[in-house]
Amino acid sequence: MSSDEEIGELKVVYDFIAQGKFKKAFASATKVLDQRSPPSPNVEEEDPLRELFLFVVTKYAEQLEQEGKIEQVFEIIEQGLEYFPEHPELLNETGVRLQRYGRSLEASICFERVLLQDSRYLKAYQNLQNTKCELVERWHFRMLNDVVRNAAFRAAIESQIAEGYNEVLDIGTGTGLLSMYALRCEGIRKAAACDGSEIMVQIARDVFGANGLSDRICLFQSYSQDLKIGERFSLIVTETLDSGAFGEGILETLIHAKRHLLLPEGKIIPSKVTLYASGYQSRALTASNILINEAFIEEFSLPSNCLLSKEGTKCYDAEDIGRIQANDDFEFVTDTAISMVVDFNDLDSLVRYQDGTEVGEVELTCLDDGLLLDGFVVWFDLQLDENQAISTDPTTSTCWNQAIFRLNQRLPVAKDQRLKLTMSCKDGALSIAHNLNSVENQISVHEHVLEFLNDNEYYSSLTEATEALDDMEKVLDLSLFPYAGLKLLKEGKARMLFCLDQAEDLIEFVANQNDIPMGSIMLVNSLQEIFLLNDYTLDLIILQPVDVFGQINSEHFCLYQSLLAKLKPIGTVVPSSLELHGSVIESDWIVKCSRVENPELEQFQIDKYLASLETENHLDLGPFSYRNLSPTIKLADVQFDGKLHETAMELTLTEPTDPARVHAILYHYQIGFTPERPFLSTDRAQSFAKRSAFIIPKSTFHGTSGNDEPTAAQIEQLYITVLQNHGVIKCDIAPIGQ
Repeated sequence: MSSDEEIGELKVVYDFIAQGKFKKAFASATKVLDQRSPPSPNVEEEDPLRELFLFVVTKYAEQLEQEGKIEQVFEIIEQGLEYFPEHPELLNETGVRLQRYGRSLEASICFERVLLQDSRYLKAYQNLQNTKCELVERWHFRMLNDVVRNAAFRAAIESQIAEGYNEVLDIGTGTGLLSMYALRCEGIRKAAACDGSEIMVQIARDVFGANGLSDRICLFQSYSQDLKIGERFSLIVTETLDSGAFGEGILETLIHAKRHLLLPEGKIIPSKVTLYASGYQSRALTASNILINEAFIEEFSLPSNCLLSKEGTKCYDAEDIGRIQANDDFEFVTDTAISMVVDFNDLDSLVRYQDGTEVGEVELTCLDDGLLLDGFVVWFDLQLDENQAISTDPTTSTCWNQAIFRLNQRLPVAKDQRLKLTMSCKDGALSIAHNLNSVENQISVHEHVLEFLNDNEYYSSLTEATEALDDMEKVLDLSLFPYAGLKLLKEGKARMLFCLDQAEDLIEFVANQNDIPMGSIMLVNSLQEIFLLNDYTLDLIILQPVDVFGQINSEHFCLYQSLLAKLKPIGTVVPSSLELHGSVIESDWIVKCSRVENPELEQFQIDKYLASLETENHLDLGPFSYRNLSPTIKLADVQFDGKLHETAMELTLTEPTDPARVHAILYHYQIGFTPERPFLSTDRAQSFAKRSAFIIPKSTFHGTSGNDEPTAAQIEQLYITVLQNHGVIKCDIAPIGQ
C-alpha cells in the first residue's frame, strides 16, 4: 500500500471514530495494517498508526464490554497484540481487563512483560502490585509468619497422627504448610490436599516437589465440596477461618466433609471454636462509619447522625485492635462474655448453627459512666485438639484481626447498664442482633467519603484556602465530597459547581438543607465530561491530590494539563503543591505482612515460591510498631502531570545499622493548599489519607559479586531514587558505594 493510499484509508478510520462506529474503525485499521509493508528492523520512528490503533482497540473494547460481549473483548485485544506484540499501553490495558474479569494470573504476565521493556512504566508497576495482592492476599504472609499458630497446628497434627488418625485431608491447603507437617510424621498412611485457588495449588505443588514429597500426596485444585475422590479420611485439617471465624465457609465445608469425606470415627482439626464479644469506643473506627465532624455539620445545618457508611451495620469489618489500642484510640466499654461455642466434630451442632436454629444469647455490662458505645468487637479461641489452642484475643500477637460490628450512632451508656445481644452464624455469616441502632433516616455514602468528611483539619484547610475567592462563574471541585464548592455556592461566591456524582444523594441533601438550587450544580460521571467545556471556562479547580490509601490520585495528575486548559488565565488551582516526605524505618510487623520471614518455612522452601508475589508498596497503614532509622525528610516535589520525573538524594541514617534491619521507607504527603498557607501533613491521627510504605526487598543489601550473601558491614548512608510516572510514585534504595 502506497503512502497516499494509507492516508486515504486512515481518513476512513477517523470518520468511523467520529461517528462512534468503533467496530468498523477497527476493521479499517486492521486492513491498513495488513496491507502496509513491514517496517525495517533498524528504523525506530514513531508510528502514528500504532497510537491510533490503540485508541480504536480501547474504545471498541469498551463498547463490547457495555454490550456484555466479554469474549469478543479479548478476541480483539489478542488481534491487536498480533500487530503490536510489545506495545506497552496495549499490554497494560490487556492486563487491566484480564484483572477486571478475574484472570489475575494472566494479567500479571501482561504487566511483567511491560516492565521487562520499560521498568519505569509505573502504570504497569502499580497494576502489578495490585494484581499480586489479589493473587495472594497480604494476610497470607502474616499467617505464614505466625510461629505460634504454626507450632500449635504442627503439634496437634503430630499428636493425632500418632494416635492413629493417619489418613489426612488438608482442606484449603494454601502453600501446603499443614500438609507438610502431616507428611513429615511417622506412621502417616495417606495424604491429600485441595484448594480452590489456581495460584495457591501451583505454589503447593512446587513446595511438595521441592521437598521430594510429590509422590506422597494427592493435590486437587478444587473446593472440598466439589471433590469426587470416592474415599474417606480419618483426619481432616483445615484453617479456613477469618476474623469472624465463619466467613470463609467453614461450617458448610465441615458439614459436607463430615457427610462425605471423613470416616465415621474420624476427627477434625480444629475441634472447637469459642467466640467472645465486648463493646468498644473508638473514634478511628467510627470515622469510616458515621459523620462526626461537627464543623461540617454546623456549616451546612445538618441534623446529627444523618450519614451512614454504605457498608454500615450490614456485616463486620476486620481490624487489628491491638494496633489501634497502641495509638490510644480504643477503649473497652463493657465486660467481655462468651457469645458462642461451636463443636466442629459434632455434625448436629454444625447443622444447627448453619441453619440458624441455634444462636448465642449474650448480656454485656457497661463499665463506667460518660462512655460512648460505637460497636462490638468479636474474637475467638480455637481449640485444635485436647492439648493445643490458639487465640485471636486483641492482647495476643496473632495473625488474625478481630471482627468489628459497628453501630449507626455513638450511643452514650451508663455504668452497669445491661446490653442484650443475639449472635448467629446462619449460612456461615456471623451477625449480631440488638436494638441499639438509631431508627432515624440516614443517607448512605461510601466509607471513603465519610473518612474524608471526618478529617476536620483537611476540611478547615481547604475551606479557608478558598474563602477569599469571590465572584466566580464556574467552579470544578473534584474532592471526594465537594464541600468547598458547595460552601462557595451557599455564600454566593460562585454561580455554578461542577463535581463528580459519587455522592449524589448527599450533595442533593446538603443543597436542599442550605437552599442551594440543584440547577447550579452539574454532576458529572467522569473527568472526560469536563473536557466538553470550552477552554478558559473555570475560575477554580479543586483537586483531590491523595486518596484514602495514601497514593497520589493518578487520574487527576495525569489529566491535570488537560484540565488546566479549561481554567481562566487568572483562575486558581487548589491545592497548589504536593510534597512527598518519608523516613527509613525498621519494623518487624511490616516485614511479616510483606514477605515470608520464618526459618521453618525457608527450610520448606515456601519463601522461594512466594517471593515472586511479594509486593513493594504497603498502602493504607494504620497504627503499627516501627523504629525510625533516619530523620523524616522531603523526598520529592510531586509534579502535577503524568510525565516521567526522577529525584535522587543521599540520606544519612541516625546511627550505623545492620542492613537486615532496614525494612521500609514510611511516607506521607505535605499538601500546600495555597503558596501563602502552611502545608498540611497527612501524617496525622485523624487524616483521611493513611500513611504508606515502600518495602525494601531483601536483595537490596545482598552482595553484587554474584553471590546471594547479604552485605555484612553496617551501613550509614543510603542512596534514594524517587520516580514519578503516569501519576504513580516508586521509591528505590541502595547503600552508598554499592
